[in-house]
Amino acid sequence: MFRRSDEPMGLSQRNDADRTSVVVAGPGRATTIPGIIVSEIVHAVSLTAPVTRIEVDLGLDYTVGLHRAPSLAVAHRAESPSTVQSRRAPDSARFRAQAFREWLGADVKTAIAYAWPGIDNSWIKPFVQISKGAGITSVVAIASLPRSTLVRPSHLSDVVGRADLVLVGDEADALGLSRSLGSSGPVVEAHEALSLSSRDGRGSGHQITAFLRRGSTSTLSSLLAAFDAIPEAWIDDYHLQVVMRHAGQIFPEMIANSYHGDHVRLIGEDLSRPSLEDLCAASSVLGVADPTVDSRAFSAAMDFGIATVVLSSSTVPEVGKGYVGGLLADLAHPASVHVALRHALRLAELSFPSPDAWDELALRLSDPRRTPAPATRLLQPVATR
Repeated sequence: MFRRSDEPMGLSQRNDADRTSVVVAGPGRATTIPGIIVSEIVHAVSLTAPVTRIEVDLGLDYTVGLHRAPSLAVAHRAESPSTVQSRRAPDSARFRAQAFREWLGADVKTAIAYAWPGIDNSWIKPFVQISKGAGITSVVAIASLPRSTLVRPSHLSDVVGRADLVLVGDEADALGLSRSLGSSGPVVEAHEALSLSSRDGRGSGHQITAFLRRGSTSTLSSLLAAFDAIPEAWIDDYHLQVVMRHAGQIFPEMIANSYHGDHVRLIGEDLSRPSLEDLCAASSVLGVADPTVDSRAFSAAMDFGIATVVLSSSTVPEVGKGYVGGLLADLAHPASVHVALRHALRLAELSFPSPDAWDELALRLSDPRRTPAPATRLLQPVATR
């Protein structure tokens, strides 16, 4: 953890007796990864405090490369009642600042901003400044993206410079941001829940592994139709593994007769835990048909942080609550399966923290003065060079 020299915990001291609520601001679109993550943070924080969510979507740049198929986490949220109040920030910077002053009232104890490097985060600076003027503890949570991403959290030093606490996903980003801010800047910590860095051990190319119900010809037919929709000019980079217990020759024949059958492998035997983990480690994305609460495949997907398509034929399954790496596809429509798999492949660079990690992050965000959780890496202070 990096601390200012003049404040032991880097957070302003004030009487919070009359302040009980939390404001969380960030991208709001449920069709993008940043919007999904903000939804999960809001939900987790709302379990311990009243929350107002401010949806800030500036321009169109935030959508580039971040769209996704229907979200499993959002589907779960839609089915449960919510006490969270939602506000949409105005597009105009002047009117947006006025709205912030109205929403950051005397009952607010903590103001949280979520930043995604590479999109327009200019709104965070006035959000933090207005919070500061109102005596509200301000926290900025910044996603740490794969190292291949050109824009790093350190590039946001100007917009987060007056915050009380800044959380990022990994130590390297924390070091870089702390050096940019200098010794008089805010507290900077690394928290694993904000890390979306690449998984280690992922195989080359686009490896899709699908776990299907035993002996379901309709499920296999829909999956093969979705896979066959991949353009022939691209198919050399794609491979599909189908894990499904079966009997007879009908299933191998279905694969052999499919358009891209040469790129499909059928696995019919039961998998041990090590074998399942090896499959996950080598896969870009997973597909799981109608998983139950005790699904080994979906549990392994969450453990590895893999983007996972739930192939559903009915209602939203019980699995995946709070897992931002989950997507939904309708097995009755191969086009839906194709779109979900394509979107999952676009997310293959990212690893998604477990629901428990989000809960730990929520505790840190809602009570910034407390001792950091084990998921938060404590680092030595670094002075500006």
